[in-house]
Amino acid sequence: MAAVITSIIGLQNLPSLQVFNADWNGLKSVNLSGLTSLTTVDISDCDVPGTNVPSLTTVNLTGCTALVNLRLDDSEFSGGIPSLAGLTSLSLIDFDQSGISGIIDLTSLPALADLDFSGNTAITSIIIDDAQPIIDFNASNCALTETAVDDILVVLSNNGESNGYVDVSGGTNAVPSATGLAAKLVLEGNGWTVTVNP
Repeated sequence: MAAVITSIIGLQNLPSLQVFNADWNGLKSVNLSGLTSLTTVDISDCDVPGTNVPSLTTVNLTGCTALVNLRLDDSEFSGGIPSLAGLTSLSLIDFDQSGISGIIDLTSLPALADLDFSGNTAITSIIIDDAQPIIDFNASNCALTETAVDDILVVLSNNGESNGYVDVSGGTNAVPSATGLAAKLVLEGNGWTVTVNP
């Protein structure tokens, strides 16, 4: 078995750090707080050494105000996702297959354009708003309610973007109502690829 990193400390001694990649390790907790130059973080696919059990449970992003790209997929966030408060430059987030449940509110992220929460089989709603420039929305294989599916499609159809991608199919995601299907038609008319449950 190859050696893996299970702990990283002292990152605050690198105040000019812009990119942090530590995927495919055995990290459980990472403190990136105060790194105001950080633009890209990838701590994906971390497992407990010798297993296929996700190890990463917490990431402190407090003060990472320049952060644009955040990839924390295949983690263990059943206790809640890391706080994204104040991350107003954040454009891409990837939290697929991370044990997330309940309602996720992303309306505090005005620059959000690309998000992936697929494979979180207990997420029931993802809240976005039509001022966000979202062009890539993946929530396949979740547990979105009919209201959540409808709201996502309506908001995306109102955000003014074209040629985007949205997938709210699979898992126990609900079938859209007539409201959602009408929004789907609007999106497709604007060049979007839209996948919903039949």
